[in-house]
Amino acid sequence: MRTAESPTAGGADTAARFLALGDSYTIGESVPATERWPVQLAALLRARGATLGEPQIIARTGWTTDELERAINAAAPRGPFALVSLLIGVNNQYRGRSAEEYRAQFRALLARAVGFAGGDASHVLV
Repeated sequence: MRTAESPTAGGADTAARFLALGDSYTIGESVPATERWPVQLAALLRARGATLGEPQIIARTGWTTDELERAINAAAPRGPFALVSLLIGVNNQYRGRSAEEYRAQFRALLARAVGFAGGDASHVLV
C-alpha cells in the first residue's frame, strides 16, 4: 500500500484498494457502516498517511464459506487490491458442517484472496 511518501509507478495519484471478504464479523451486524472494522481500519491507515480508498466489502451476516464463494462470483471484484481480508467460518461451525468441508472451501477462498492481492500473500489478512 502506498503512503504519501511512496507514490505508484508513473506518479499516478490513485488510492490503493482494499477488499474485505467475510460474514457478520466483517460487515458488522447491527452497526452503522462507519463502525464496520474494514471501514475503521481504512480510516486508521489513512490517518497514518496511507493512500487507501474505502473498502469494497463482500460480506453478509450468516454466510458460510460456500455462500461467500457464490457472492464473490456474483460481485466479480477485479484486482489487484493492495489489501485483502478474509474472515469466514463461524457459520459453517454454527450450522454443524464438517471441518473437512470448511478446510477445503477455506483453502479455495484463501487462494482467491491471494489472487485478488495480485498473487502476494503478504497483502492478505486472515
